[in-house]
Amino acid sequence: MKEFPSPPWSKYAGRFDALSRRERGIVAAALAAGIVLLGYSFAIEPAMLAKNRSAAEAAQAATDLATARAVIAATAKSKDPDEPNRMALAQARQEMAAIDERFRRMEASMVPPEKMQAFLEALLSRHKNLELISLATLPPTPLRTEAADKKAGAAAPGEKQPALYRHGIEITIAGSYGDLTAYLAALEAMPQRVIWSKVALAVDKHPRSILTLTVFTLSLDSQWLVV
Repeated sequence: MKEFPSPPWSKYAGRFDALSRRERGIVAAALAAGIVLLGYSFAIEPAMLAKNRSAAEAAQAATDLATARAVIAATAKSKDPDEPNRMALAQARQEMAAIDERFRRMEASMVPPEKMQAFLEALLSRHKNLELISLATLPPTPLRTEAADKKAGAAAPGEKQPALYRHGIEITIAGSYGDLTAYLAALEAMPQRVIWSKVALAVDKHPRSILTLTVFTLSLDSQWLVV
């Protein structure tokens, strides 16, 4: 009978079997951590980068609106605006109206702040193998950029400054790596959007991992119902 060569991994299997129970546990934990790291690089990180593009678009809209408001404020200071100034003022007002509409469309595509908790919990309830460890709201913060802040300083005194508000939630869940990535994929596929801010994945005890995810929605309203 023809003998087939041993598979290349058989020597490593023999070495693994020769290790003590404690040493095998250390090796298994290291392998699990490596799998999680690879999974983050190929599955979680690309999705997070795609979500972050939405935040960048919102920040750019905030900067554009601040620019338009600054132009209006500077032009309005003139007691007798000449024709070029009047044209610039009219154009800036048109741009501001268009950006305001962009804000409202953006807001309509996001999960409303007051529904964020129920949204995340309802999605989690579809993944029976996952455990909710904690869920906490974060203080609303205006979505601003350095450029927007500089231009806002040129606005007329007392003028209301443009702002989209970030309403964030930090959720920590536990489960297998496969179940956690399935939850993230489902979150990304939802028709109403949330934006990923931070993702932290750690091995607890193989095969159980713990995922801490910070997501936020955008709103023109600075208030929301706190958990």
